[in-house]
Amino acid sequence: MMKKVVLMLLFVVVSLSMFATVSSAASKAPKLFLNGLELQSASAPRIEKSTTFIPIRTVAEGMGFDVTWDKAAKKAVIHNGDSLIELVVGSKSAQVNGSKVGLATPARIVGNGSASTTMVPLRFVSENMGLQVYYDAPAKSVYLFQPNVEEPTNPGSDGGNGTEPGGTEPGGGNTPPGDGNTAPGGGNTNPGGSNGNNGNGGNTGGNSGTGTIPSDAQALITSIDYDGIGTTNIAYEGITSVGEPQVLTNPDRLVLDIPAAAFKETFSPGFTATTAKMGELVTEGPLLTKVRYSYYSDKPSTVRLVWDLQGAAQYTVTKTEGLIQLTIGNALEPIPTEPTTPSGDKIFKVVIDAGHGQQDPGASGATGKTEKSFNLAIALKVNELLKKEPRIQPILTRSDDTFLTLDERVALANKLNADLFLSIHANALKGSPASGTETYYSRPDSKTFADIIHKHLLDATDLPDRKVKTAGFVVIKKTNMPAVLTESGFLTNSKDEAVLFNEAKQNEIAQALVKGIKEYLNL
Repeated sequence: MMKKVVLMLLFVVVSLSMFATVSSAASKAPKLFLNGLELQSASAPRIEKSTTFIPIRTVAEGMGFDVTWDKAAKKAVIHNGDSLIELVVGSKSAQVNGSKVGLATPARIVGNGSASTTMVPLRFVSENMGLQVYYDAPAKSVYLFQPNVEEPTNPGSDGGNGTEPGGTEPGGGNTPPGDGNTAPGGGNTNPGGSNGNNGNGGNTGGNSGTGTIPSDAQALITSIDYDGIGTTNIAYEGITSVGEPQVLTNPDRLVLDIPAAAFKETFSPGFTATTAKMGELVTEGPLLTKVRYSYYSDKPSTVRLVWDLQGAAQYTVTKTEGLIQLTIGNALEPIPTEPTTPSGDKIFKVVIDAGHGQQDPGASGATGKTEKSFNLAIALKVNELLKKEPRIQPILTRSDDTFLTLDERVALANKLNADLFLSIHANALKGSPASGTETYYSRPDSKTFADIIHKHLLDATDLPDRKVKTAGFVVIKKTNMPAVLTESGFLTNSKDEAVLFNEAKQNEIAQALVKGIKEYLNL
């Protein structure tokens, strides 16, 4: 009997030991990797009720973002100059570049005192900071990649017809519990192979457009812009031996690597920047849907561009000193750089649109000044100056603090059969030091007008040049005539705000816009 009791006790002890071992393995915290490098944090990632939480400061700073913590408000502010995210612990919503974004599960604090860490759902981080996610279930590791860190390297067709496959995507990998994320902007959803490794290594720190230039970079990218027709222009300084783009399928896209290249400190893209190291532009062409760029690798230093396509497409690449041009589709008839000078005494109708108004104040400045006030002040000054021009008839969309919808502004200009449309705005990015002047156009027939307006506006503001860019803003997209939208400066930057609300500067800005209008009209 005693022998049976002893055997039973031994069985219980061994069983409990095995259970403890299994329990310990099951509770093992996932490891966290960013671009192939393991991140160390006071609190490791954790999975709670099918939601994966990660330490936001560790990830954000690893990507080059600045993170500040408001202890009283329990709010984390994350920004990189072009993107701004505000997270309040316990709240089911966050502010992303001024827009409200929902969280299925709120951010939370784990730990106490100096060892406390703000943990955020992985889904929110991946969707709003431009990260691709790979979960290695056997190794219980979460891999985060900045987009495009693992495009196939097989060369594609050398004929430029876009019909030959250029390799296959690596397979394998799983999605972290409860997150179901896919790669932003299409392309490869599993940057690593089935073992969770990083493949090429991707971007492991390197150049951010404002940081230290890698020692092996022989070409510095100064600008990337899209002309709205089908051509992407990549300007650079130095030397590069860029080859033909790779032609890839599933999904269809072109991939062009620029070897021994990095972004110049003053690099300013004509696209929306996702982070300091990448950006993208959504287009509406029949073939091209999106253009993306990123600092792909620092070993060796490489800049990558990706053109997302609707299907197989013809393309041409032109390389001259300091400029690489890739055109999707057949060459189009060139758009005249200047409008035809009309004969006789034609009167030009120019619509001046002061953005926002009444219940819509627009952006709020560093000292509380409103964008709608700046917009109206400039519009009124431009109107008075244009009234002195015998061959220009200015029309204001609003002359006081009233409100019109975007479609009403468009309808006014189209009904008048106006010759030009100029929408006046000011920029804002709360919590960011962003500064500078930029000008937007939507359609190809507006590019020359945008270039001319921007040239004169930049001279007047004397703020950093944020270039001419394309965007699908309603008032410049739906109007039937050449149309541009100006962002003279950032009201959230105290220096910019002081410039924009200086009476003398406002007069200079108005005069500059009038000069641009007259130059475009050959007057």
